[in-house]
Amino acid sequence: MRKGIGWVPALVLPVLLGAGLYGQDDSRPDLTGKWQLNSSKSDMQLNRVSDLSMVITEKDGKINIIETETLTDGKPRTVTFNCTTDGKDCKVPEDKATASFWYNGPMLVSMVTKHNGSEVVRERLSLKPDTKELSVEISSLVPQSDKKDKLVFEKQ
Repeated sequence: MRKGIGWVPALVLPVLLGAGLYGQDDSRPDLTGKWQLNSSKSDMQLNRVSDLSMVITEKDGKINIIETETLTDGKPRTVTFNCTTDGKDCKVPEDKATASFWYNGPMLVSMVTKHNGSEVVRERLSLKPDTKELSVEISSLVPQSDKKDKLVFEKQ
């Protein structure tokens, strides 16, 4: 009868580990606030801006992002995203584009499609632990590029 006891730990251990993982807090980060680009901590290879700030408001599965940027030629530009965070497309009037936002764990992912799909850009936003820094990784999916922007924003 002693031989039959070996299956108990094999069954109980995965259940306990699973319960521990289930109880972990995988809550979404609070991105709400005014964020200012720190160009000295950023690495821009795709975009050229001399100044960039974002005001993010998030509530009840909806996100509003107002990006205000100054291009390297000195021209100001504002882009507004007013979307849900469930992956559904929303319109971006300033760029005649569509965007979608969703969470992948603690990371907010956005996909912006312009010019009937001839330009697709993915952004991954994540808060750095225990800091007031927002990291944004920007990749061009169409046309495909190995270059990426790695932007660092500081909460104001």
